[in-house]
Amino acid sequence: MEVVFLDNGLIGKGEHSYNLAAKLAEALSRRNLRYRIFGYQALDQSIVAELGAIPHFRRSLYDGVDHSLGQRGLRSVGTVFRGAETYSPIRSERKTWTALNETFERDLGKLPSDIWNSDNLVILPAISQNQIMGLIRYMLRKPQELLPRVVCQLMFSPNWTPWGQISLYGEQFYRDAFELAAPLIDRALFFTAENEAMATLYRDGFGIEANILPIPFDGSPPTETRDATIRLGFFGYSKCDKGFHLLPKAIELCQRQRLDAEFIVQIQHSGWEQRTIEAELALRVLSGVRMVEGVLTSAEYATWTSQIDVMLLPYDPVTFGLRGSGIFTESVAAGRPVVASRGTFAGTSIEKNEAEGEVFAPHSSEELAAAIGRLVPRLPACKARAAERAQDFARSHSPGAYLDVLLAHANT
Repeated sequence: MEVVFLDNGLIGKGEHSYNLAAKLAEALSRRNLRYRIFGYQALDQSIVAELGAIPHFRRSLYDGVDHSLGQRGLRSVGTVFRGAETYSPIRSERKTWTALNETFERDLGKLPSDIWNSDNLVILPAISQNQIMGLIRYMLRKPQELLPRVVCQLMFSPNWTPWGQISLYGEQFYRDAFELAAPLIDRALFFTAENEAMATLYRDGFGIEANILPIPFDGSPPTETRDATIRLGFFGYSKCDKGFHLLPKAIELCQRQRLDAEFIVQIQHSGWEQRTIEAELALRVLSGVRMVEGVLTSAEYATWTSQIDVMLLPYDPVTFGLRGSGIFTESVAAGRPVVASRGTFAGTSIEKNEAEGEVFAPHSSEELAAAIGRLVPRLPACKARAAERAQDFARSHSPGAYLDVLLAHANT
């Protein structure tokens, strides 16, 4: 058996996909299992060298197709006449769905033919409405007795789009795909989800059963110091669906309250969101904020996060939703409290006493600052409870536990 990892979201070292691929490769090597990893065509060459990953897919998981100039003009005029204040997206859901599914289907056909072997296990660690139809059409064209077991991670909710808007057609796109996939499901095609909330969403909304797949990321415990200053951190990709734009005003409000706190913020973005650009500029003029620039290696990430007492996870409950988070998993595994938005998986975990920290709503800078203010006085007790549950949590989210769930789908 060979394990084949197909991820058109595997592009650079700053993304979730790289950390996942690295952990998977390490876990497979320890068990002497053969594997191949295929990523985006413009894959970072350092990942090629490190993991032996193969550049392949022509369209990224995060790509989109723009409306035509004429369509954009009509939409703008319509917005003016309706008096609407909402932003009209430049990108087209239907064009994106058509183009990306067609490209994905063709790219699957260009993979080495020995991948589509009934002895193999094929893993798609993230799939959206813009790839799933292409996958299903390709699998239905193949001789059914030769199909490998294919496991897809339903990482995103149906209302997700790669450009951060709420999808209008995603639910129907998924429904059409699952209907077409009926002959394959639970025979050659299987699904996983990162948490019970996401699994419930697909079970109740679409009749799709998804096994819970752990997030295999380790945590770096806080370094104990005698310094009384509390350190709060924001790490990962700097974008609006992760609440990066809430930070400047929230930090300023905390400073007005004279909280004895310092903030460590990673700055990592491609400059395509105006609010993200403005938030970065605002952060740079604040005192008490330490900037961590660019992509971090695993060792660098561990060094920085070990310096913080609390992780900030102000993810947008609408656009980020119930998705899992490697940073959340690492924080809980490290015994570190978190501040999270109500309506996200992290926020729900705190409310269920499965993680320690503070929840805030609505999704605003003011409420984020208020949540930090509520947590600071009770932080010692919160950290003690977080440390108690860290070891068991880390075991359940280890690379080995992740691999066990996947290998259970293998054709034994």
